[in-house]
Amino acid sequence: MTDRAGRAAVLVAGATGLVGGALLRRLLATPGGPRVVAVVRRPLEPVSPRPDVVVADFARLERVDLPRAGTAFCALGTTMAKAGSREAFRAVDLDAVVAFARAARRAGATRFLGVSALGADPRSRVFYNRVKGEAEEALRALGFEGLALVRPSLLLGERPETRPAERAAAAVTRIVPWNLAGPLAKWRPVPADAVAAALLAIAGQPLRGVRVVENEEIHRIASSDPLSVR
Repeated sequence: MTDRAGRAAVLVAGATGLVGGALLRRLLATPGGPRVVAVVRRPLEPVSPRPDVVVADFARLERVDLPRAGTAFCALGTTMAKAGSREAFRAVDLDAVVAFARAARRAGATRFLGVSALGADPRSRVFYNRVKGEAEEALRALGFEGLALVRPSLLLGERPETRPAERAAAAVTRIVPWNLAGPLAKWRPVPADAVAAALLAIAGQPLRGVRVVENEEIHRIASSDPLSVR
């Protein structure tokens, strides 16, 4: 995952969110793991052990000098309700994602693992899916040696704010036979910690070219992790 001899860092963007927070906890819990640098838009809640933290304006990341890196993880994302407008949504889920990826490239990162979304497609009629697809398209153009695009369905986990759709999904998950083969399987909601587990599993393998990891594969990868919340 990193050049231990040269102490190349692992960069994490979105560490204040569900997936990013779970990912950060897992990285910091790895014995003898790499130096972890959390690039955040607002101060990070105290965690132990504490990572290196860079608080930055993602609209001006070109002015920020990040430490030399080998791998970068991006879990940036918001919702239309929280963003308040399409422009604000794009500023996070497209502009900030691409800005972080470019900053990671400048820092020497050769591998990038990003959290996208099920149905991401730059030609989609659905605004959310279209923006996610545009972000994927931009990331592909940056020339990483290895790029993983992870596409989860609805994320489950504890958030400070209440999201009715996620409460409903959690309830449905308890009664719908998601594991059965059929059209519903690919929509199965996924715990944020399972996405984090899948990201780390992918990063622990050789990564060359572009790898797209759909929701069903996230579940399969995470199912082999005894610490993953499922």
